[in-house]
Formats: sequence, structure tokens, C-alpha cells
Amino acid sequence: MLSFLEQVATQARTRGARLWSVLVNDPEVARKLIGLVVSLGVWAGLMLMPTPEALGSDGQRAVALLASVCIMFATEAVPLPAIGLLIPVYQVVIGGLPTEMVTGWMMSNALLFLMGTLMLVAALSSRGLDKIIALYILTSVGTSVYAVVFGIIAVSALLAGFMSDAAAALMLAPVLGMISIVRDAHDRPITNLTKLLIFAVGFGAIVGSPYTPAGGARNVIMMDYMQQLADVDIGFARWTLYMLPYTLSMVGVLTVLLPMIFPPEITDLRTAVESLRMEVKERPFGLDQMIVLAVFAITIVLWLAVGDLYGIGVIAVGAAAMLLALGVVEWRNYQRDVDWGVLMIYIGAISLGGYAAETGAATWIADTFLALIQSVGLGEGNPLVLVVSVLVTGLTSAMSAGATASVMGPIVLEIGTQAAVPAIVIGLATALAASFGFMLIVSTPGNAIIYASGYLSASDFLRAGIWAMCAAFGVFLVMLLLYWPLLL
Repeated sequence: MLSFLEQVATQARTRGARLWSVLVNDPEVARKLIGLVVSLGVWAGLMLMPTPEALGSDGQRAVALLASVCIMFATEAVPLPAIGLLIPVYQVVIGGLPTEMVTGWMMSNALLFLMGTLMLVAALSSRGLDKIIALYILTSVGTSVYAVVFGIIAVSALLAGFMSDAAAALMLAPVLGMISIVRDAHDRPITNLTKLLIFAVGFGAIVGSPYTPAGGARNVIMMDYMQQLADVDIGFARWTLYMLPYTLSMVGVLTVLLPMIFPPEITDLRTAVESLRMEVKERPFGLDQMIVLAVFAITIVLWLAVGDLYGIGVIAVGAAAMLLALGVVEWRNYQRDVDWGVLMIYIGAISLGGYAAETGAATWIADTFLALIQSVGLGEGNPLVLVVSVLVTGLTSAMSAGATASVMGPIVLEIGTQAAVPAIVIGLATALAASFGFMLIVSTPGNAIIYASGYLSASDFLRAGIWAMCAAFGVFLVMLLLYWPLLL
């Protein structure tokens, strides 16, 4: 018996020494382990604390899950698809919610939209259209990396004003087809350039989405709230007048900022353009490509015309199915080229947002935060608007922007009324802050689409997102203090 215990102790010491060696010599493993321990510790601490009367036990479980999941997403302590799948399990097993309710959140219009758009990207790639579109953009803006980055950001932002940021990212996702060409042409790693081009697509769509009401559900939701609750009918043109300077400024800021975060290994893409042109010539444009482009164009028109009637998710999935039915895409293209793990991540994110709203956790967080800022003298004027914007940004990182606007809209408009802040100012600030989803993969569907390229990690989003978000707040602050007062 003693010999057996000695063997067990020896094995434990050996494995402990190996684990310690890994933690010391592999910072990535150490970061993930620390993230896991911290996330579980935060969850346990929130679960064991006294339950606030205004929150209730159901809300407490939701707040604990929300906090721990945000840490796991940021640190990748657990593979992200696993986190996404465990969230609905938690909601049923620990949260005690009916399975039908949770599965209803999971199979939402947003998930169908993301699934359909990823399939459409795969269809474009399978027929070589990604390289054709990439060549067109490169020949239009020039071969300088900085000109290319500006062109991608500007076009992505322009498109995002008239469709969702995910749809805009989808349309420019084929630009990423140039990455393999650049790598092959120069025969050396281009990690920074790769990330630079991808974030130009995704972040361009994010900064473009606020400048018209059509740029996202959060915009329309806040327009409705302002009209119904504050009797402010802002209209399309006036909304654009208030918001357009933000988009124009951020296009310029990101053009400078992103190359500083990811200094490109190559500053001229002339060699890549020639290689890309040769590859496009080797694959002539035919009927299959015409059909894919036609279905793609019809899909965009349907999103704009009848998206509210039938749901943009149903339209996207229908388009992907149509390509299969027409025989221009095979199912194995979808199997191979669609990152199904991203869908698992988004399943969890969508259900998490529904869980926070259903249990009252989101409202409690908002009320608690606003009560706190009022207690320290920040409950009026521009300081109130700024603090509300910080809260909205935090919530939109864990919930969809539309859900955040739905939860926060009535609250902030009421707070604004009590504090004598113009409804149009606090309403537009809420809509704008809900678009600052730069830092997490699950913050926007557009982030999920660029993450599905396979070239990015969660830490890349944190690295680029923190600077992009700071820049966005800086532009917003200038508008709040100097520009918006001129329009009131």
C-alpha cells in the first residue's frame, strides 16, 4: 500500500513539474489557464454573493454566466466553439429555463443570416470570384498597401450604411482572396499584412453602420424609441447629418491606425497584382460565375426590399440553397469552406443575449450602473451621455447591438428626460455606442465573418479593438462637445 502511494506521489510530482515547465515556457498555455481559473473564480464569486433583491436568483445566474463567458471569450481559455455550445447547456441545466425557450434563441434570424452569408462567401470563393473582386479593387486604388487599406475601409463603410455590417463584410470578404496570392508571390510570411487587410474589411463595416438608419437594427430601434417615448421624429436625412462625420472621421483614423497596429511586411502589392491577374486569366469567367453573382445581387436587393418582411436570415439561407439547387455549388464546398465553429460561437452569443434580457440581468446591470454614476455626480449633461455610452459599449460586446438598444433605449431616454439631456443627443449616442463592437468576435456578425477567415485569434481582436474603440470614443467626444450642439 505504501509503495502504491509513493508511486502515485511520484507521478503527481512529475506531472506537476511538467505542467509548471509548460506554464513557464509557454505563455499561451499560461494565459489560457489563468483565464480559465479567473473566469471560474468570477463565476463562483458572483454565485455565492448575496442575491440583490432587484435582480433575483435567475438574474444572478445570468450575470455570473455573462461575466465568466466574457473572460473566456477574451482569453480563449476554452476553445470558442465549446464555449458557445456550453452556454445553452448552462441555461437549461443551471438556469432552469425551458429547453424550447433556449433553442428558440439559438435558431434565430441572426444565426440563419450568419450561416447563409458564410455559405455565400464559400460560393464566391469556390468559383474564383474572390480573386476577380480582389483584382478589381487593387487595380482601382493602386498597389500601395496604404491605398488598398483606405479603399477597403471606405468601400466597406459606404456599403454598411445601407445594409448590416455583416452584409458589407460579406461583400468585401472576397478581397481576402488576395492573401494567398501575396504569400505565394513573395514566398515569406505576411502575418501582419494578412491581419491588416482582414480588419480593414471588418472594422470598415463597423464604422460605416451608424451613418444612416438603414445601417443596423440598433439605428431603427432607437429611431422608434425617440419618436414613441420622446416625440422626436429625426428622419433619415437628419440622422445622417448627425452621424456622417463620425464615419468619415473613422475611415481616416482607421487608415492610419490599423497599419500602425499591424505594420505590413510588404508595402507594395505590384507583384501580387500581376500574379493575381495571371491566375484570373487562367480561369475564364463563365456561366457558373454569372449565376453566383446574379444570386448574390438578388440576395442584396431582397435584404433591402423585403428583409423586414421575411427576415434577412431566411433570405440568406434561401440564396445558399438556391446555389445548391442550380448546381453551381456543391455541398462539399460548404462543408469545407464554411467555418462551422463560428456558428457554434454565435449560437452561444445569441442565446446569452436572450438570457440576459429574459432574466432581467441586462436591465439590472444598466440600472445599477446608472445609479452609481448618479451617486458620484455624473448624472447630468455630457458626462451622463459619455458614461451611458460606456455602459452601452460594454453590453454590446456581450449582446447583439439590436438587443442592447432594445434594453437600454427606454432606460437612457428616461434618464435623459430626468437629467434634462436632449432626447436626440442621448438617443443618437446610445445608437452610436452600440456600434462600438470592435473587441470581441461575438460583438457583431461582421466580426464573426472575418474571424471565419481562419487568420485571426481572439487576442487579435483585443489588440486592434481596444485602439479602435478608443479612437471611436475620441471622435464621438469631439462630435458631442463641438458638432452636435451646432445642430440642436
